[in-house]
Amino acid sequence: FNRAGYDTMRTCKRGNSYEAANELFSVRHDATKRGGTEETGSAWHAKQILKYLNSRELTKDTDPFLIYFGFSHPHDVRDGTPELLEKYGAVNHRDKSSLPLANPKQPELPINWLPKHPFHHGHPGLRDAVSVPGVWERRDERTIRNEIGRQFACSENIDRQIGRVLEKLEAMNELENTYIIYTADHGMAIGRHGLQGKQNLYEHTWRVPFIVKGPGIEPGSRAQGNAYLLDTLATICDLANVQIPETNEGRSLKPVLFGQKQAIRDTLFGVYCGGTKPGMRSVRKGEWKLIKYDVMNGQVRETQLFNLKTNPHEFIAEHRKNQPDLTNLASNPKYDLKQKEMEALLACEMKRLDDPFRLWDQNKD
Repeated sequence: FNRAGYDTMRTCKRGNSYEAANELFSVRHDATKRGGTEETGSAWHAKQILKYLNSRELTKDTDPFLIYFGFSHPHDVRDGTPELLEKYGAVNHRDKSSLPLANPKQPELPINWLPKHPFHHGHPGLRDAVSVPGVWERRDERTIRNEIGRQFACSENIDRQIGRVLEKLEAMNELENTYIIYTADHGMAIGRHGLQGKQNLYEHTWRVPFIVKGPGIEPGSRAQGNAYLLDTLATICDLANVQIPETNEGRSLKPVLFGQKQAIRDTLFGVYCGGTKPGMRSVRKGEWKLIKYDVMNGQVRETQLFNLKTNPHEFIAEHRKNQPDLTNLASNPKYDLKQKEMEALLACEMKRLDDPFRLWDQNKD
């Protein structure tokens, strides 16, 4: 984008993404801001964007621009503003020896909450599972409801800061001429399935928002997409008529955004191997999803099969839904053929994408 004549600017938390790429932005203001005040929280990141837009306005800069507008929240520590914490009945809990106070304003427990995951996630000592301030290793109702209240407070503050920037673009008569992409790098469990962090392949953590506004896009339209975040670069290049780098491995979502297609691929492949190896693998096609765990040096080997149309929250036996399709369907004879199909698809994707590992029940070729 620099070579194409764009002015480039970014603000985000420190340590986010690839530093050599971050350094290429012509204007950069990065800092980790996870507090609950104007200067220590999300408002600081919005302030950097507003200062940049004001300077463009003052200098009558008419060059096209690319802005990376990132935040430090809602990553923990989720210290929300006092006003929004009050709205969601949450407190910034710091006492590891006690539970946070219960409050009827707090969000309800997630529908797929569990007090404990039925088997080890495969990453011993994982910081996100044992050390998040305010949660630690607890998955009880009071802790989780308070933490989700904190998450909601931080997320709403982000919404407000984005609103400030959109209002500024509108005042500059730039809003209708600007593509805006709202997304995130991952979801977060916070009690769902008895987990806390982002190191899993359930939908609540694997899926991310991808909301786009701009010229040629029908407001309120929705599409399946089947996108990876690595498709973002190809997409913004395509929208801006900037040459897509030869090294790019993503696909442009422009046909989906313009209503010409519903998706850019049929199959989605997921991996988590930050803990014990080989780790977790997942494949999704249509309404079906397979997750496999090969962790803890062979002590944990599990397979999960979900029909996401009938079981979108991926309920498992521990949720006790007492409905035959609202559970893990792996090893159910009724779905043997579907499981074999998804197992074969997973192996194919692992081979196609040069996965260096094979799972315990896969061929080693």
